[in-house]
Amino acid sequence: MHIQDALQRALQGAIEHGREMCLLVDTAHAEGSYKVLDRWQIPYQSLFDETPEATLIEIAPLLISVKDLDQLQRDKIFKWVEDLAYVSPCFSWFETAWPPNVMVEHLRLFHVVGLSEGQAMLMRWYDTRILPVWFACLTEPQAEAFAAGVEAWLYVDRTGAIAELPITRHATDFPAKPDHGQPLICLTDTQYAPLVDAAELDALLTHLRRIIPDELKRVSHVQLTLFAGQYQQQAISAGLDDIDRQAQYVLLALYTSGEGQANPAFKLFIEQPPATLDAFSDGLQALPDEVWEAGQPVWDSLRKQATQTSQMAETRHA
Repeated sequence: MHIQDALQRALQGAIEHGREMCLLVDTAHAEGSYKVLDRWQIPYQSLFDETPEATLIEIAPLLISVKDLDQLQRDKIFKWVEDLAYVSPCFSWFETAWPPNVMVEHLRLFHVVGLSEGQAMLMRWYDTRILPVWFACLTEPQAEAFAAGVEAWLYVDRTGAIAELPITRHATDFPAKPDHGQPLICLTDTQYAPLVDAAELDALLTHLRRIIPDELKRVSHVQLTLFAGQYQQQAISAGLDDIDRQAQYVLLALYTSGEGQANPAFKLFIEQPPATLDAFSDGLQALPDEVWEAGQPVWDSLRKQATQTSQMAETRHA
């Protein structure tokens, strides 16, 4: 289902239920988005207001209530967020019985979270790479408090697919505000660890694009994310816990469409991988040529697959 179609369906459901439909855009991925909304005269509220980050409107998460917009405004905003969501993990939407100003006040309670040893940090949970991990790491009472007032919360993930938070229960009353200066939610080290891991794939993708920028321009963001994510997990399972060795592992997969990892020489090498980057890189380069020549580069194999799919479609319609 296209994002615009999903939004139209969600809006119709909210109207039928007598509720609000709210869009939430993390504009750190599209700086200055508030200027677009101002130009279209579409009202919004910043989750940064009434926080120390209030002046950072250029990168603020913005909440937009859809129900009272006219049809032209709805069409514009739905097309705009769809275009944003397909290139950046920045967009979610939900249905709520609460007025938008109340919902904004509620969501600001999660602007900062507590960590171990009395630490605190700003939590960008509205980034949709983080949102599902954030929700999954919460305890049941914390999740109920976070989802208070929300009937359904959907988002577009890093691959452009629509997903939904698994909200089974939620509070119907506004959570009690914590003491001044104290976060409403405090995470244990165990809860916080998956949030750190959620950023590892993005760090890897950035690293890979620095190493082979021209080649990776030939691979779509979605294809690269799915492919690199799969082989990064293999690398982690093999004991490669640093981004540099993971990148070397994934580079082999990229240059061979994953066939290099199936070679017996590589399998023997990865059973006891060298612990340092230099030794690991030297070990990879010392593998037989047949490892590096086991398959086509992924940018070529994907293009070949696309051509074959297109030819098959033309044949069916001939």
